[in-house]
Amino acid sequence: MFKRLGSVLLILLIIACQAENNVQMDASFYVSVGEQIRQHRLEKGMTQQALADEVNISQNSLSLIEDGLATPIHTKLILIQDYFQVKFKINGKFAKIETFLEEKAKQQTKQ
Repeated sequence: MFKRLGSVLLILLIIACQAENNVQMDASFYVSVGEQIRQHRLEKGMTQQALADEVNISQNSLSLIEDGLATPIHTKLILIQDYFQVKFKINGKFAKIETFLEEKAKQQTKQ
């Protein structure tokens, strides 16, 4: 019985590995919005305090957002997006926050 169970587990492991190999996503797919904010801030040579002052949040809040420990409200994300003049990558594709929220609302309305 244990031999048969071991064979079944081996087959399941092989199938899982093959399925995982079929998904081709680079590491940038998983970059959080907070990490993207940090990258844009550093590219501009800004401190957290300078960006926080620009978008009217505390430096501590910005630190938590960049570290992925807090999620900013959409209005602050829009301010940050507009300040840097960028689109954030969300779910693997670049989009303006407003567009992402509109699409999400449409999907919820259909359900």
